[in-house]
Amino acid sequence: MRWILGYGTAICVMLIIISQSIIFPTFFMPFFTWQYERLGVAETIQVEKDELMRVTGELLDYMRNRRDTLEDITAVVAGEERIFFSYIEIKHMVDVLHLYDVAFMFRNVSFFLAIALVLVLALRKERVLYVLSHSCRAVLAAFLIISVITVGLIAINFDRAFVIFHLLFFNNDYWILDPRVDLLINMVPIYFFIHISIFIALLMVISSVGIIIAASLYLRHAPTRVTFRP
Repeated sequence: MRWILGYGTAICVMLIIISQSIIFPTFFMPFFTWQYERLGVAETIQVEKDELMRVTGELLDYMRNRRDTLEDITAVVAGEERIFFSYIEIKHMVDVLHLYDVAFMFRNVSFFLAIALVLVLALRKERVLYVLSHSCRAVLAAFLIISVITVGLIAINFDRAFVIFHLLFFNNDYWILDPRVDLLINMVPIYFFIHISIFIALLMVISSVGIIIAASLYLRHAPTRVTFRP
């Protein structure tokens, strides 16, 4: 039972790392500012930088469920005020919103479940840190190996991986946007997705390696003789 609880907690920790590593860069405004400057997004769209950041903020508010729709977002583009997002872009973002709702759900459920499992371990009078260190080190080491293989495959052909991702997670073709008419694809072109994917991968690796190192250091200095409940 102790190892079921321990590995269950470790899997929850892994899910928290995955979901939070996806969520954090998505809502980290300095990342958008840096990418817009680097990729010349404002110049491509022909919109003022402050106007672009305002639209981005409203888009992220929508993805946090802090606003109901994107239909009423306007901006001055190429000297003319217009509705910023097209019908197809709005439909696509509805699908994206659902994916992030799932990510938030996984993070929150995993967090509270991990706490519950740790409390059960503690109530059983187990050596909580010892069990969790063993479990987290094993689960996250396996996760790192799988992640490295996955990142390597994605890096071989990012464009292909990008298409496969959308085919897997979207059941329509609203994600196929035209950069000549759709502003969203110019806000976040393919290089934006490459950079945010690197950001996500780094967060996952750093978080996992940090926990593995901490667990290993604890186990190195923990007493080797351990008495558990039967």
